[in-house]
Amino acid sequence: MKHISIRNVLSCVIPAFFFAVFMVLGRSFYEDNSWDLVFGSTELFRSSVLHGIGYFILFSVSIALLFHGLDRLSRKHYNERTWPKPIQFYLNLLHRHPIATTFFTLFLLYLPYMIYSFPGIFTSDTVAQLENSYVALFEKTSRLKNHHPVVHTLLLYGFSRFGATVFHSPTIGIGLFSLLQICFLFFAIGWMVQFLLERHVSARCLGLILLFYVLSPRMRNYMFLLVKDAWFAGFLLLFLVELYRILTVQNWSSAEKWQHRGMFLLSVLGIFFFRQEGVYLIILSSLVMLIATRRRSFLRLAVLAFAGFYLYTQILLPACSVKASNPREVFSIPFQQTARYLRDAGDDVTPEEKEAISAILDYDNLAERYNPNLSDPVKATYNTDAGSDELLSYFEVWFQMLLRHPDIYVQATMNNLYGYFYPGGFTTKLYSYDNSEEHLEELNESLYAYGVSFHYPTAFDAVRQNLETLRESIFQLPGLVLFNYTATYIWMLILWFFYCIRRKNQKGLLLLTPLMIVLLVCIAGPTYGWYFRYAYSIAFCLPAVILTSWSEYRQ
Repeated sequence: MKHISIRNVLSCVIPAFFFAVFMVLGRSFYEDNSWDLVFGSTELFRSSVLHGIGYFILFSVSIALLFHGLDRLSRKHYNERTWPKPIQFYLNLLHRHPIATTFFTLFLLYLPYMIYSFPGIFTSDTVAQLENSYVALFEKTSRLKNHHPVVHTLLLYGFSRFGATVFHSPTIGIGLFSLLQICFLFFAIGWMVQFLLERHVSARCLGLILLFYVLSPRMRNYMFLLVKDAWFAGFLLLFLVELYRILTVQNWSSAEKWQHRGMFLLSVLGIFFFRQEGVYLIILSSLVMLIATRRRSFLRLAVLAFAGFYLYTQILLPACSVKASNPREVFSIPFQQTARYLRDAGDDVTPEEKEAISAILDYDNLAERYNPNLSDPVKATYNTDAGSDELLSYFEVWFQMLLRHPDIYVQATMNNLYGYFYPGGFTTKLYSYDNSEEHLEELNESLYAYGVSFHYPTAFDAVRQNLETLRESIFQLPGLVLFNYTATYIWMLILWFFYCIRRKNQKGLLLLTPLMIVLLVCIAGPTYGWYFRYAYSIAFCLPAVILTSWSEYRQ
Protein backbone atom coordinates (compact mmCIF):
# COMPACT_ATOMS: atom_id res chain seq x y z
CA MET A 1 0.00 0.00 0.00
CA LYS A 2 1.34 3.39 -0.96
CA HIS A 3 2.41 5.54 1.99
CA ILE A 4 0.26 8.63 2.51
CA SER A 5 2.27 11.48 3.98
CA ILE A 6 0.98 13.86 6.61
CA ARG A 7 1.86 16.74 4.28
CA ASN A 8 -0.39 15.37 1.54
CA VAL A 9 -3.27 14.92 3.98
CA LEU A 10 -2.90 18.39 5.49
CA SER A 11 -2.66 20.01 2.04
CA CYS A 12 -6.19 18.68 1.42
CA VAL A 13 -7.93 18.96 4.79
CA ILE A 14 -6.74 22.46 5.74
CA PRO A 15 -8.18 24.25 2.68
CA ALA A 16 -11.26 21.98 2.85
CA PHE A 17 -11.85 23.01 6.47
CA PHE A 18 -11.66 26.72 5.71
CA PHE A 19 -13.77 26.28 2.57
CA ALA A 20 -16.47 24.58 4.65
CA VAL A 21 -16.33 27.34 7.28
CA PHE A 22 -16.75 30.06 4.67
CA MET A 23 -19.55 28.20 2.91
CA VAL A 24 -21.51 28.12 6.18
CA LEU A 25 -20.60 31.54 7.53
CA GLY A 26 -20.58 33.17 4.09
CA ARG A 27 -24.20 32.25 3.49
CA SER A 28 -25.16 33.74 6.87
CA PHE A 29 -23.36 37.03 6.22
CA TYR A 30 -24.66 37.16 2.66
CA GLU A 31 -28.28 36.81 3.78
CA ASP A 32 -28.22 38.54 7.18
CA ASN A 33 -24.95 40.54 7.51
CA SER A 34 -24.27 38.58 10.69
CA TRP A 35 -23.57 35.05 11.89
CA ASP A 36 -27.03 34.74 13.42
CA LEU A 37 -28.04 32.10 10.87
CA VAL A 38 -25.29 29.94 12.37
CA PHE A 39 -25.23 30.91 16.06
CA GLY A 40 -28.71 32.40 16.42
CA SER A 41 -30.21 29.28 18.05
CA THR A 42 -29.29 25.73 19.02
CA GLU A 43 -31.21 24.38 16.05
CA LEU A 44 -29.46 26.68 13.59
CA PHE A 45 -26.10 25.81 15.09
CA ARG A 46 -26.70 22.06 14.81
CA SER A 47 -27.86 22.45 11.22
CA SER A 48 -24.82 24.60 10.38
CA VAL A 49 -22.44 22.07 11.94
CA LEU A 50 -23.99 19.26 9.90
CA HIS A 51 -23.75 21.35 6.73
CA GLY A 52 -20.14 22.21 7.60
CA ILE A 53 -19.24 18.54 8.10
CA GLY A 54 -20.87 17.69 4.79
CA TYR A 55 -18.97 20.47 3.01
CA PHE A 56 -15.73 19.41 4.68
CA ILE A 57 -16.05 15.81 3.56
CA LEU A 58 -17.08 16.85 0.04
CA PHE A 59 -14.26 19.34 -0.36
CA SER A 60 -11.62 17.09 1.23
CA VAL A 61 -12.41 14.35 -1.26
CA SER A 62 -12.69 16.83 -4.17
CA ILE A 63 -9.36 18.49 -3.39
CA ALA A 64 -7.66 15.12 -2.94
CA LEU A 65 -8.97 13.98 -6.33
CA LEU A 66 -7.95 17.28 -7.93
CA PHE A 67 -4.42 17.06 -6.55
CA HIS A 68 -4.14 13.38 -7.49
CA GLY A 69 -5.27 14.25 -11.02
CA LEU A 70 -2.68 17.03 -11.23
CA ASP A 71 0.00 14.62 -10.02
CA ARG A 72 -0.91 12.16 -12.78
CA LEU A 73 -1.01 14.90 -15.43
CA SER A 74 2.45 16.09 -14.42
CA ARG A 75 3.83 12.60 -15.07
CA LYS A 76 1.95 12.01 -18.32
CA HIS A 77 3.86 12.25 -21.58
CA TYR A 78 2.17 14.07 -24.46
CA ASN A 79 3.18 13.45 -28.02
CA GLU A 80 3.63 16.51 -30.22
CA ARG A 81 0.27 17.11 -31.84
CA THR A 82 -0.17 17.79 -35.56
CA TRP A 83 -2.35 20.86 -36.01
CA PRO A 84 -4.21 22.00 -39.14
CA LYS A 85 -2.03 24.23 -41.33
CA PRO A 86 -3.58 27.62 -40.33
CA ILE A 87 -3.21 26.81 -36.63
CA GLN A 88 0.31 25.47 -37.11
CA PHE A 89 1.24 28.64 -39.02
CA TYR A 90 -0.03 30.74 -36.11
CA LEU A 91 1.84 28.61 -33.57
CA ASN A 92 5.05 28.92 -35.55
CA LEU A 93 4.55 32.68 -35.60
CA LEU A 94 3.90 32.64 -31.84
CA HIS A 95 7.12 30.75 -31.18
CA ARG A 96 9.19 33.04 -33.40
CA HIS A 97 7.65 36.35 -32.25
CA PRO A 98 5.73 35.64 -29.02
CA ILE A 99 5.32 39.24 -27.79
CA ALA A 100 4.30 40.75 -31.14
CA THR A 101 2.02 37.84 -32.04
CA THR A 102 0.27 37.91 -28.67
CA PHE A 103 -0.02 41.70 -28.79
CA PHE A 104 -1.61 41.83 -32.26
CA THR A 105 -3.84 38.83 -31.53
CA LEU A 106 -5.30 40.54 -28.49
CA PHE A 107 -5.41 43.91 -30.25
CA LEU A 108 -7.47 42.52 -33.13
CA LEU A 109 -9.81 40.57 -30.85
CA TYR A 110 -10.32 43.60 -28.60
CA LEU A 111 -10.60 46.15 -31.41
CA PRO A 112 -14.43 46.19 -31.58
CA TYR A 113 -14.57 46.56 -27.79
CA MET A 114 -12.04 49.38 -27.87
CA ILE A 115 -14.03 51.22 -30.57
CA TYR A 116 -17.43 51.10 -28.91
CA SER A 117 -15.95 51.72 -25.42
CA PHE A 118 -14.05 54.85 -26.55
CA PRO A 119 -12.84 56.93 -24.71
CA GLY A 120 -12.87 54.52 -21.74
CA ILE A 121 -14.98 53.54 -18.75
CA PHE A 122 -15.16 56.25 -16.09
CA THR A 123 -15.52 55.63 -12.34
CA SER A 124 -16.01 57.85 -9.31
CA ASP A 125 -12.23 57.68 -8.80
CA THR A 126 -11.64 58.96 -12.34
CA VAL A 127 -13.95 61.87 -11.63
CA ALA A 128 -12.19 62.71 -8.35
CA GLN A 129 -8.75 62.54 -9.96
CA LEU A 130 -9.62 64.76 -12.93
CA GLU A 131 -11.48 67.25 -10.75
CA ASN A 132 -8.54 67.50 -8.37
CA SER A 133 -5.97 67.83 -11.16
CA TYR A 134 -7.88 70.54 -13.05
CA VAL A 135 -8.44 72.60 -9.92
CA ALA A 136 -4.85 72.14 -8.76
CA LEU A 137 -2.98 72.49 -12.07
CA PHE A 138 -5.28 74.44 -14.38
CA GLU A 139 -6.85 76.81 -11.86
CA LYS A 140 -4.04 76.58 -9.24
CA THR A 141 -6.50 77.18 -6.40
CA SER A 142 -5.83 73.90 -4.63
CA ARG A 143 -3.19 71.20 -4.14
CA LEU A 144 -2.79 67.90 -5.91
CA LYS A 145 -3.72 64.98 -3.68
CA ASN A 146 -1.97 61.64 -3.38
CA HIS A 147 -5.15 59.94 -2.17
CA HIS A 148 -5.10 58.24 -5.56
CA PRO A 149 -1.54 57.68 -6.88
CA VAL A 150 -0.48 61.08 -8.11
CA VAL A 151 1.40 59.64 -11.12
CA HIS A 152 -1.82 58.11 -12.43
CA THR A 153 -3.67 61.38 -11.78
CA LEU A 154 -1.04 63.36 -13.69
CA LEU A 155 -1.27 60.97 -16.63
CA LEU A 156 -5.04 61.37 -16.79
CA TYR A 157 -4.70 65.15 -16.66
CA GLY A 158 -1.77 65.24 -19.10
CA PHE A 159 -3.56 63.19 -21.75
CA SER A 160 -6.74 65.21 -21.26
CA ARG A 161 -4.86 68.48 -21.81
CA PHE A 162 -2.94 66.99 -24.75
CA GLY A 163 -6.22 66.04 -26.43
CA ALA A 164 -7.68 69.48 -25.77
CA THR A 165 -4.57 71.24 -27.14
CA VAL A 166 -3.80 69.11 -30.19
CA PHE A 167 -7.22 67.76 -31.18
CA HIS A 168 -9.44 70.37 -29.45
CA SER A 169 -11.04 67.41 -27.66
CA PRO A 170 -10.12 66.19 -24.15
CA THR A 171 -12.22 63.11 -25.01
CA ILE A 172 -9.63 62.09 -27.62
CA GLY A 173 -6.86 62.68 -25.08
CA ILE A 174 -8.49 60.33 -22.55
CA GLY A 175 -9.16 57.86 -25.36
CA LEU A 176 -5.43 57.86 -26.17
CA PHE A 177 -4.68 57.21 -22.49
CA SER A 178 -7.09 54.25 -22.52
CA LEU A 179 -5.38 52.98 -25.67
CA LEU A 180 -1.97 53.28 -24.00
CA GLN A 181 -3.29 51.39 -20.97
CA ILE A 182 -4.71 48.48 -22.94
CA CYS A 183 -1.60 48.27 -25.14
CA PHE A 184 0.54 48.09 -22.01
CA LEU A 185 -1.60 45.24 -20.67
CA PHE A 186 -1.33 43.40 -24.00
CA PHE A 187 2.44 43.84 -23.87
CA ALA A 188 2.57 42.45 -20.32
CA ILE A 189 0.55 39.40 -21.40
CA GLY A 190 2.86 38.98 -24.41
CA TRP A 191 5.90 39.16 -22.13
CA MET A 192 4.33 36.41 -20.01
CA VAL A 193 3.59 34.26 -23.09
CA GLN A 194 7.23 34.59 -24.21
CA PHE A 195 8.34 33.41 -20.77
CA LEU A 196 5.89 30.48 -20.74
CA LEU A 197 7.15 29.38 -24.15
CA GLU A 198 10.65 29.36 -22.67
CA ARG A 199 9.23 27.06 -19.99
CA HIS A 200 7.84 24.76 -22.73
CA VAL A 201 4.19 25.36 -21.84
CA SER A 202 1.95 23.69 -24.43
CA ALA A 203 0.07 25.48 -27.22
CA ARG A 204 -3.17 24.18 -25.74
CA CYS A 205 -2.52 25.96 -22.45
CA LEU A 206 -1.45 29.18 -24.16
CA GLY A 207 -4.65 29.16 -26.18
CA LEU A 208 -6.72 28.80 -23.02
CA ILE A 209 -4.86 31.72 -21.46
CA LEU A 210 -5.61 34.00 -24.40
CA LEU A 211 -9.27 32.93 -24.32
CA PHE A 212 -9.37 33.78 -20.62
CA TYR A 213 -8.10 37.29 -21.23
CA VAL A 214 -10.46 37.79 -24.18
CA LEU A 215 -13.68 36.24 -22.87
CA SER A 216 -13.61 36.53 -19.06
CA PRO A 217 -16.19 39.26 -18.32
CA ARG A 218 -14.16 41.21 -15.78
CA MET A 219 -10.89 40.87 -17.67
CA ARG A 220 -12.67 42.51 -20.58
CA ASN A 221 -14.56 45.06 -18.50
CA TYR A 222 -11.43 46.28 -16.69
CA MET A 223 -9.06 46.49 -19.68
CA PHE A 224 -10.52 49.87 -20.66
CA LEU A 225 -11.39 50.96 -17.11
CA LEU A 226 -9.75 54.24 -16.14
CA VAL A 227 -8.33 53.14 -12.79
CA LYS A 228 -4.86 52.58 -11.41
CA ASP A 229 -5.60 48.91 -10.68
CA ALA A 230 -5.30 47.95 -14.35
CA TRP A 231 -1.79 49.40 -14.57
CA PHE A 232 -0.81 47.82 -11.27
CA ALA A 233 -1.92 44.40 -12.54
CA GLY A 234 0.27 44.73 -15.64
CA PHE A 235 3.33 45.79 -13.66
CA LEU A 236 2.74 42.99 -11.14
CA LEU A 237 2.65 40.44 -13.95
CA LEU A 238 5.99 41.71 -15.28
CA PHE A 239 7.38 41.63 -11.72
CA LEU A 240 6.36 37.99 -11.22
CA VAL A 241 7.87 36.88 -14.54
CA GLU A 242 11.18 38.62 -13.87
CA LEU A 243 11.21 37.49 -10.24
CA TYR A 244 10.99 33.87 -11.33
CA ARG A 245 13.79 34.42 -13.82
CA ILE A 246 15.95 35.81 -11.02
CA LEU A 247 15.18 32.77 -8.86
CA THR A 248 15.96 30.22 -11.57
CA VAL A 249 18.25 31.51 -14.33
CA GLN A 250 21.94 31.32 -13.53
CA ASN A 251 23.74 32.09 -16.79
CA TRP A 252 22.65 35.16 -18.72
CA SER A 253 24.48 36.86 -21.51
CA SER A 254 25.37 40.50 -20.90
CA ALA A 255 22.52 41.69 -23.14
CA GLU A 256 19.98 39.39 -21.46
CA LYS A 257 21.13 40.47 -18.02
CA TRP A 258 20.53 44.16 -18.76
CA GLN A 259 17.25 43.45 -20.52
CA HIS A 260 15.79 41.52 -17.61
CA ARG A 261 17.24 43.85 -14.99
CA GLY A 262 15.65 46.76 -16.83
CA MET A 263 12.27 45.01 -17.01
CA PHE A 264 12.46 44.09 -13.32
CA LEU A 265 13.28 47.69 -12.42
CA LEU A 266 10.39 48.95 -14.58
CA SER A 267 7.98 46.56 -12.86
CA VAL A 268 9.16 47.63 -9.40
CA LEU A 269 8.74 51.32 -10.27
CA GLY A 270 5.28 50.64 -11.71
CA ILE A 271 4.17 48.80 -8.57
CA PHE A 272 5.63 51.61 -6.44
CA PHE A 273 3.96 54.48 -8.32
CA PHE A 274 0.60 52.95 -9.29
CA ARG A 275 -0.54 51.46 -5.99
CA GLN A 276 -0.43 53.16 -2.59
CA GLU A 277 0.48 49.91 -0.81
CA GLY A 278 2.85 48.87 -3.62
CA VAL A 279 5.93 49.68 -1.55
CA TYR A 280 4.81 47.22 1.14
CA LEU A 281 4.42 44.51 -1.49
CA ILE A 282 7.97 45.13 -2.70
CA ILE A 283 9.47 45.22 0.80
CA LEU A 284 7.61 42.18 2.17
CA SER A 285 8.23 40.14 -0.98
CA SER A 286 11.92 41.03 -0.86
CA LEU A 287 12.21 40.01 2.80
CA VAL A 288 10.54 36.66 2.11
CA MET A 289 12.91 36.08 -0.83
CA LEU A 290 15.86 37.08 1.36
CA ILE A 291 14.92 34.57 4.05
CA ALA A 292 14.27 31.78 1.53
CA THR A 293 17.26 32.32 -0.78
CA ARG A 294 19.71 34.33 1.38
CA ARG A 295 20.49 36.54 -1.59
CA ARG A 296 21.66 39.96 -0.43
CA SER A 297 20.26 41.56 -3.59
CA PHE A 298 16.77 41.19 -2.09
CA LEU A 299 17.91 42.98 1.06
CA ARG A 300 19.21 45.83 -1.10
CA LEU A 301 15.87 45.95 -2.92
CA ALA A 302 13.95 46.17 0.38
CA VAL A 303 16.23 48.93 1.69
CA LEU A 304 16.04 50.90 -1.56
CA ALA A 305 12.24 50.56 -1.64
CA PHE A 306 11.97 51.84 1.93
CA ALA A 307 14.38 54.72 1.28
CA GLY A 308 12.61 55.59 -1.97
CA PHE A 309 9.25 55.57 -0.23
CA TYR A 310 10.54 57.93 2.47
CA LEU A 311 12.12 60.33 -0.03
CA TYR A 312 9.05 60.26 -2.26
CA THR A 313 6.39 60.77 0.43
CA GLN A 314 8.31 62.92 2.90
CA ILE A 315 10.46 65.08 0.63
CA LEU A 316 9.51 65.03 -3.05
CA LEU A 317 5.70 65.18 -2.76
CA PRO A 318 5.72 67.93 -0.07
CA ALA A 319 8.26 69.88 -2.15
CA CYS A 320 5.83 69.69 -5.09
CA SER A 321 2.92 70.79 -2.83
CA VAL A 322 1.20 67.41 -3.20
CA LYS A 323 -1.10 66.61 -0.31
CA ALA A 324 -0.31 63.29 1.37
CA SER A 325 -2.74 60.39 1.26
CA ASN A 326 -5.16 60.14 4.15
CA PRO A 327 -3.98 57.73 6.90
CA ARG A 328 -7.58 56.57 7.37
CA GLU A 329 -7.14 54.15 4.44
CA VAL A 330 -5.22 51.69 6.61
CA PHE A 331 -7.83 51.65 9.39
CA SER A 332 -10.77 50.01 7.62
CA ILE A 333 -10.88 47.03 9.98
CA PRO A 334 -10.72 48.80 13.38
CA PHE A 335 -13.03 51.63 12.27
CA GLN A 336 -15.64 49.12 11.06
CA GLN A 337 -15.35 47.24 14.35
CA THR A 338 -15.88 50.43 16.34
CA ALA A 339 -18.88 51.46 14.24
CA ARG A 340 -20.54 48.05 14.61
CA TYR A 341 -19.87 48.13 18.34
CA LEU A 342 -21.65 51.48 18.62
CA ARG A 343 -24.56 50.09 16.61
CA ASP A 344 -24.92 46.86 18.57
CA ALA A 345 -23.65 47.72 22.04
CA GLY A 346 -23.54 51.51 22.20
CA ASP A 347 -24.95 51.58 25.72
CA ASP A 348 -21.78 49.89 27.00
CA VAL A 349 -19.54 52.76 25.94
CA THR A 350 -18.21 54.85 28.82
CA PRO A 351 -17.89 58.67 28.66
CA GLU A 352 -14.10 58.33 28.54
CA GLU A 353 -14.32 55.89 25.64
CA LYS A 354 -16.76 58.17 23.84
CA GLU A 355 -14.32 61.06 24.18
CA ALA A 356 -11.43 59.00 22.76
CA ILE A 357 -13.50 57.80 19.80
CA SER A 358 -14.89 61.29 19.13
CA ALA A 359 -11.35 62.62 18.73
CA ILE A 360 -10.91 60.30 15.73
CA LEU A 361 -14.38 59.63 14.29
CA ASP A 362 -17.84 61.23 14.25
CA TYR A 363 -19.14 59.35 17.28
CA ASP A 364 -22.71 60.66 17.16
CA ASN A 365 -23.34 59.52 13.57
CA LEU A 366 -21.06 56.49 13.38
CA ALA A 367 -23.70 53.83 14.08
CA GLU A 368 -26.02 55.29 11.43
CA ARG A 369 -23.27 55.56 8.86
CA TYR A 370 -22.10 51.97 9.41
CA ASN A 371 -22.38 49.85 6.27
CA PRO A 372 -21.47 46.21 7.05
CA ASN A 373 -19.97 45.70 3.60
CA LEU A 374 -18.18 48.99 2.99
CA SER A 375 -15.95 51.01 5.32
CA ASP A 376 -15.90 54.24 3.26
CA PRO A 377 -18.89 55.90 5.01
CA VAL A 378 -17.23 55.36 8.40
CA LYS A 379 -13.73 56.32 7.24
CA ALA A 380 -15.15 59.53 5.75
CA THR A 381 -15.70 60.83 9.30
CA TYR A 382 -12.00 60.51 10.16
CA ASN A 383 -10.58 63.62 11.81
CA THR A 384 -7.54 64.53 9.71
CA ASP A 385 -6.32 66.89 12.45
CA ALA A 386 -6.00 64.06 14.96
CA GLY A 387 -2.46 63.41 16.13
CA SER A 388 -0.58 60.34 17.30
CA ASP A 389 -1.73 60.84 20.92
CA GLU A 390 -5.39 60.80 19.88
CA LEU A 391 -4.81 57.68 17.78
CA LEU A 392 -3.04 55.96 20.67
CA SER A 393 -5.95 56.77 22.99
CA TYR A 394 -8.41 55.48 20.41
CA PHE A 395 -6.61 52.16 20.07
CA GLU A 396 -6.45 51.75 23.84
CA VAL A 397 -10.24 52.14 23.90
CA TRP A 398 -10.57 49.90 20.85
CA PHE A 399 -8.74 47.13 22.73
CA GLN A 400 -10.86 47.54 25.87
CA MET A 401 -14.04 47.22 23.80
CA LEU A 402 -12.60 44.17 22.04
CA LEU A 403 -12.23 42.39 25.38
CA ARG A 404 -15.86 43.13 26.28
CA HIS A 405 -17.47 42.09 22.96
CA PRO A 406 -15.04 40.13 20.76
CA ASP A 407 -18.01 38.66 18.86
CA ILE A 408 -18.93 42.11 17.50
CA TYR A 409 -15.40 42.67 16.26
CA VAL A 410 -15.23 39.25 14.59
CA GLN A 411 -18.56 39.81 12.83
CA ALA A 412 -17.52 43.28 11.65
CA THR A 413 -14.35 41.81 10.15
CA MET A 414 -16.13 38.82 8.59
CA ASN A 415 -18.69 41.12 7.00
CA ASN A 416 -15.88 42.99 5.31
CA LEU A 417 -14.03 39.96 3.92
CA TYR A 418 -16.43 37.04 3.41
CA GLY A 419 -17.00 37.87 -0.26
CA TYR A 420 -13.39 37.03 -1.04
CA PHE A 421 -13.99 33.44 0.10
CA TYR A 422 -17.72 32.74 -0.39
CA PRO A 423 -18.47 31.64 -3.97
CA GLY A 424 -22.20 32.10 -3.83
CA GLY A 425 -22.92 35.67 -2.86
CA PHE A 426 -22.86 38.83 -4.92
CA THR A 427 -21.25 38.64 -8.32
CA THR A 428 -18.39 41.05 -8.93
CA LYS A 429 -19.13 44.72 -9.54
CA LEU A 430 -19.76 45.64 -13.15
CA TYR A 431 -18.51 49.06 -14.21
CA SER A 432 -21.33 49.53 -16.68
CA TYR A 433 -21.63 52.07 -19.46
CA ASP A 434 -24.72 53.53 -17.74
CA ASN A 435 -22.69 54.22 -14.60
CA SER A 436 -19.83 55.55 -16.69
CA GLU A 437 -22.16 58.00 -18.44
CA GLU A 438 -23.43 59.19 -15.06
CA HIS A 439 -19.85 59.83 -13.99
CA LEU A 440 -19.20 61.64 -17.26
CA GLU A 441 -22.14 63.96 -16.63
CA GLU A 442 -20.93 64.63 -13.09
CA LEU A 443 -17.42 65.37 -14.35
CA ASN A 444 -18.62 67.61 -17.17
CA GLU A 445 -20.71 69.62 -14.73
CA SER A 446 -17.80 70.13 -12.33
CA LEU A 447 -15.36 71.05 -15.14
CA TYR A 448 -17.77 73.24 -17.11
CA ALA A 449 -15.93 76.39 -16.06
CA TYR A 450 -12.76 75.10 -17.73
CA GLY A 451 -14.49 74.42 -21.04
CA VAL A 452 -13.87 70.69 -20.64
CA SER A 453 -16.35 67.96 -21.51
CA PHE A 454 -16.14 64.23 -22.15
CA HIS A 455 -18.65 62.11 -24.00
CA TYR A 456 -19.28 58.79 -25.70
CA PRO A 457 -19.90 58.74 -29.47
CA THR A 458 -23.68 58.43 -29.75
CA ALA A 459 -23.37 56.21 -32.84
CA PHE A 460 -22.33 53.28 -30.62
CA ASP A 461 -24.89 53.73 -27.82
CA ALA A 462 -27.05 50.77 -28.85
CA VAL A 463 -24.04 48.54 -29.58
CA ARG A 464 -22.50 49.27 -26.19
CA GLN A 465 -25.64 48.44 -24.25
CA ASN A 466 -26.57 45.36 -26.27
CA LEU A 467 -23.12 43.77 -26.15
CA GLU A 468 -22.72 44.52 -22.46
CA THR A 469 -26.12 42.97 -21.73
CA LEU A 470 -25.26 39.91 -23.83
CA ARG A 471 -21.91 39.41 -22.11
CA GLU A 472 -23.34 39.74 -18.62
CA SER A 473 -26.26 37.41 -19.44
CA ILE A 474 -23.93 34.70 -20.73
CA PHE A 475 -21.79 34.84 -17.60
CA GLN A 476 -24.81 34.49 -15.32
CA LEU A 477 -25.37 30.96 -16.66
CA PRO A 478 -24.61 28.00 -14.37
CA GLY A 479 -20.90 27.22 -14.40
CA LEU A 480 -19.95 30.36 -16.29
CA VAL A 481 -21.09 32.50 -13.35
CA LEU A 482 -18.01 31.27 -11.46
CA PHE A 483 -15.96 33.69 -13.58
CA ASN A 484 -17.97 36.46 -11.93
CA TYR A 485 -17.15 35.55 -8.33
CA THR A 486 -14.05 37.03 -6.73
CA ALA A 487 -13.90 33.91 -4.53
CA THR A 488 -13.26 31.74 -7.60
CA TYR A 489 -9.88 33.36 -8.18
CA ILE A 490 -9.02 33.53 -4.48
CA TRP A 491 -9.63 29.81 -4.02
CA MET A 492 -7.63 29.01 -7.14
CA LEU A 493 -4.78 30.94 -5.53
CA ILE A 494 -5.18 29.16 -2.19
CA LEU A 495 -5.50 25.68 -3.69
CA TRP A 496 -2.42 26.23 -5.84
CA PHE A 497 -0.57 27.40 -2.71
CA PHE A 498 -1.39 24.13 -0.96
CA TYR A 499 -0.56 22.12 -4.06
CA CYS A 500 2.88 23.72 -4.11
CA ILE A 501 3.26 22.71 -0.45
CA ARG A 502 2.25 19.17 -1.36
CA ARG A 503 4.89 19.06 -4.11
CA LYS A 504 7.54 20.87 -2.00
CA ASN A 505 7.81 23.48 -4.73
CA GLN A 506 9.71 26.28 -3.00
CA LYS A 507 10.04 28.44 -6.12
CA GLY A 508 6.30 28.11 -6.75
CA LEU A 509 5.56 29.22 -3.19
CA LEU A 510 7.91 32.17 -3.51
CA LEU A 511 6.21 33.20 -6.74
CA LEU A 512 2.87 33.13 -4.91
CA THR A 513 4.14 35.45 -2.17
CA PRO A 514 3.32 38.78 -3.91
CA LEU A 515 -0.22 37.58 -4.71
CA MET A 516 -0.71 36.44 -1.11
CA ILE A 517 0.35 39.92 0.02
CA VAL A 518 -2.19 41.46 -2.39
CA LEU A 519 -4.84 39.17 -0.85
CA LEU A 520 -3.95 40.36 2.66
CA VAL A 521 -4.24 43.96 1.46
CA CYS A 522 -7.69 43.13 0.02
CA ILE A 523 -8.78 41.65 3.35
CA ALA A 524 -7.64 44.80 5.15
CA GLY A 525 -9.35 46.98 2.52
CA PRO A 526 -12.64 48.84 2.49
CA THR A 527 -14.98 46.23 1.03
CA TYR A 528 -15.78 42.53 0.85
CA GLY A 529 -14.93 41.27 -2.62
CA TRP A 530 -17.75 42.79 -4.63
CA TYR A 531 -15.29 45.46 -5.77
CA PHE A 532 -13.37 43.00 -7.90
CA ARG A 533 -10.82 45.59 -8.96
CA TYR A 534 -9.02 45.22 -5.61
CA ALA A 535 -8.41 41.55 -6.48
CA TYR A 536 -8.08 42.17 -10.24
CA SER A 537 -4.31 41.84 -10.14
CA ILE A 538 -4.61 38.39 -8.56
CA ALA A 539 -6.91 37.14 -11.33
CA PHE A 540 -4.78 38.83 -13.99
CA CYS A 541 -1.57 37.15 -12.78
CA LEU A 542 -2.89 33.71 -11.85
CA PRO A 543 -2.27 32.10 -15.27
CA ALA A 544 1.41 33.08 -15.11
CA VAL A 545 1.86 31.85 -11.54
CA ILE A 546 0.09 28.51 -12.04
CA LEU A 547 1.61 27.61 -15.41
CA THR A 548 5.10 28.66 -14.34
CA SER A 549 4.94 26.38 -11.29
CA TRP A 550 3.29 23.66 -13.38
CA SER A 551 6.16 23.77 -15.84
CA GLU A 552 8.45 22.75 -12.95
CA TYR A 553 6.58 19.46 -12.64
CA ARG A 554 6.67 18.86 -16.39
CA GLN A 555 10.45 19.06 -16.69
